[in-house]
Amino acid sequence: MGNYKNFKAVIYCPVAMVMQATPESLEREFEFYKRYINPDKVYIEPYRSGELASREQVLLVKDFFERHGVETSGGFTTTSSWKNPMPGKEYKKQRIFDTYCYTDKDFRAEVQKAIEFTASIFDEIILDDYYFTNCTCEDCIKAKGDRSWAEYRLALMKDVSENVICKPAKKVNPKCKMVIKFPNWMESFASAGYNPGEEKDIFDGVYTGTETRNMMDQDQNLPRYLSYSLPRWMENLAPGRNGGGWFDAYQCYPMEAYLEQAYLTVLSKCREVMIFCWPLCYNHYFIPTLGFQLGQLDSLMSETGNCMGLAEYHPVNAEGEDHLADYLGLLGIPFEPTPYFPENAKTIFFTAASLADKDCLAKLAAYVRKGGHAIVSSGFVQQTLGQGIEQMTSIRWRGRKLTASHYQYHSPDSWEEYKIQGTKPVLFPLMEHRNNTSWMILKGQTDEKNLPILIRDTYGLGQMMTFVVPDNFSDLKDLPKEVLTEIRREFCRDMPLHLNCGKNIGLFVYDNNTFVTYAYDYLNEGPEPCFIYVKGKAEYLTDLANGRKVFPCQTVPENKWFHKEQETVFKIETHPDIFNFWKIQRQN
Repeated sequence: MGNYKNFKAVIYCPVAMVMQATPESLEREFEFYKRYINPDKVYIEPYRSGELASREQVLLVKDFFERHGVETSGGFTTTSSWKNPMPGKEYKKQRIFDTYCYTDKDFRAEVQKAIEFTASIFDEIILDDYYFTNCTCEDCIKAKGDRSWAEYRLALMKDVSENVICKPAKKVNPKCKMVIKFPNWMESFASAGYNPGEEKDIFDGVYTGTETRNMMDQDQNLPRYLSYSLPRWMENLAPGRNGGGWFDAYQCYPMEAYLEQAYLTVLSKCREVMIFCWPLCYNHYFIPTLGFQLGQLDSLMSETGNCMGLAEYHPVNAEGEDHLADYLGLLGIPFEPTPYFPENAKTIFFTAASLADKDCLAKLAAYVRKGGHAIVSSGFVQQTLGQGIEQMTSIRWRGRKLTASHYQYHSPDSWEEYKIQGTKPVLFPLMEHRNNTSWMILKGQTDEKNLPILIRDTYGLGQMMTFVVPDNFSDLKDLPKEVLTEIRREFCRDMPLHLNCGKNIGLFVYDNNTFVTYAYDYLNEGPEPCFIYVKGKAEYLTDLANGRKVFPCQTVPENKWFHKEQETVFKIETHPDIFNFWKIQRQN
């Protein structure tokens, strides 16, 4: 593939860097990146925020990299200038981040002219993730009419994609491959005009924003598992056409918050690992460590197979219970999110976002009735009461909530039930159900009242499990480890393994008996024991980084109550911000 076996290391060069570049500055700065990253490719941006580099300057940068054996493509950022607005127009248009008003023919003409210029130089162009609209000027209000903003903007950006971006670029350069980068805030795509369901077919390829930064101080709500889950969703949206993952260094402190973005981008099997950007990261202490870790990851990823995880049904243009699966992903549950209904999956996870598909409830009922195993969130149930979910469960939601301080759970190895106290009170919706028609298998308690967390229902040949979610998804990590393990066991019922451990341990599973464990740095207090429950018989685990063998500490026999096969248990130790690649060595 290039300097790496499993991905290309690429760097984005914004227009300010391109306009200021000299042969001397390029040599000096390239030496730094060559030493630590050894990039395969750069994206060179001629236009951003009203600034257009000269053809001579763009070619100077392009020729420099190509002479040094680095592949080149174009970049493009659709933001207008705040320094030199269009006379008589800009003053009446309020827009966040200086995005374009695509209702305005003059703004459209400016974008088209710049994209044609870029296409005359490059055979591939990627759009930065400012390719959206939030304009609510008088022109947009009139053009919207009776439609919602989402409906109007989806139609508007489809038109812009076809007639302002892709067709003009290809008219100038028929060989030009156009790539749209989708940002990491997928729950807001439709509201801002991002239209992946249709734009994936208008553009030649897609790309994924994997910047998640520091969860506690970022401007947006971006759980860090999103750096893995969104590339997987994009790959399932457009198989074989997700070009890569793009992350930056903004709001990344401590350093591990920056590095994790790269780790999860690689673990998701992205074809390119995009560093934004050249001037931001030049001489930055992040880069030497990143380069070392990319080398380590590249070697280990050669041992892995295809990504696998619990199917999460997340249609295009969906919102609701935003990022619930990502919060669970931070706790060691591997997901394989998909915009298409995964009817052949053994187990499917449904959230309120799944209901963006108007036929979702009918599909769920048919799937379970034929023998499927569904896990639905409490938010999903709340929104479908009165629409037919009653045929599958006795659960009712009457607006009440309870705080859990204790929990009752089953032993991982038997039907015995135990009680444990939590570290803090957690607020849950009270999903009432009828005894002996629906059944709690995991419950919280407060004084003399209990509340369900996992509720089992049967329907036809299959089963539906309702997962009752705390009001604050982040409270999931503060549940006792015994409760987390009970949840993991249910969610990983069709996975080759599950974890028995505390919070903030990530699990990434591949289809060739390999998996990765990863402790999420500053969210973890230090080294922690972790028990790996491998389904079936296993002789030992191999640590793929050093060949070390870990032998079983326990064997759990088949348990008829949980319909599970024999499990082989291994004990490992996790360390903050350290990834470990493992191979399950099965007995013959």
